[in-house]
Amino acid sequence: MLSRSPVARRGLLLGGVGAAVALATGCGSQDAGSGASAEPTAPAVGADSDLVERVVGEIGTALGAASATARRHRGLRGVARAFADLHRTHLDRLDADTEADGSAPGDEASARAALLRAEERLQRRLVAAAVEAQSGALAQVFAAMAAGVAQQRAVAGA
Repeated sequence: MLSRSPVARRGLLLGGVGAAVALATGCGSQDAGSGASAEPTAPAVGADSDLVERVVGEIGTALGAASATARRHRGLRGVARAFADLHRTHLDRLDADTEADGSAPGDEASARAALLRAEERLQRRLVAAAVEAQSGALAQVFAAMAAGVAQQRAVAGA
C-alpha cells in the first residue's frame, strides 16, 4: 500500500483548499475603485438563507461529534476540543446556536477515525457551499471556514 509523506499530503490538502479559496474569492472580487459595498444584496441574502441553514446544521453535527469525542476519549481531547472550538467560532460567525448533541465510537482508534472523517466531510461541504453561495461575501466566509477545518485536519495529522 502506498503511503504519502506528511509533507506531500499536507501540500495536496492545502493546494485543494487554496484552489477553493481562490475560486470563492473570485466570485466576490470587486474593483477597488468601484465604490461597491462588500455587503450582500437583498436577493443574494434571500437566495442564500437555505444554504446557511444547511451549513449551520452540518457544522452543528460536526460540533456534536467533536464534543462527544472530547468527553469520551481522554487521549483525543486536545484534537477534539480544537475542532469543537473552531466549530463554535464558525457557528457564532453565522449567528447560530453553538450547542449540539453527538456521539463517539467506544474505542479511541475508531473515534479518531470517525472524527477525522466527519471533519473531512464538513470541509468538502463548506467548499461546495462557497461555490454555491450567491453572495460573494458569504462565499468568502464559507471558503475561510473550509480553510480553517483543513488547517485543523493538518494539525491533527489527517
